[in-house]
Amino acid sequence: MVLPSMLLGMPAIMVAKSLPQDASFLNAWLEAIGLIVPSALLLLAVVAPTVRLFVNKVLLEPETN
Repeated sequence: MVLPSMLLGMPAIMVAKSLPQDASFLNAWLEAIGLIVPSALLLLAVVAPTVRLFVNKVLLEPETN
């Protein structure tokens, strides 16, 4: 639930802060989502398995007797 909120909320905040007075918020927000979401999902696809592998192999290494 956090990931969709972040992927949709952060572009909305960035657009709201930098949008000119007479511009359309929805169009600017959708454009920002189109720019941010693909790279964020690609980064997630690389980082999440890497972190999981690191945690499982290094941090949760089973004790050997």
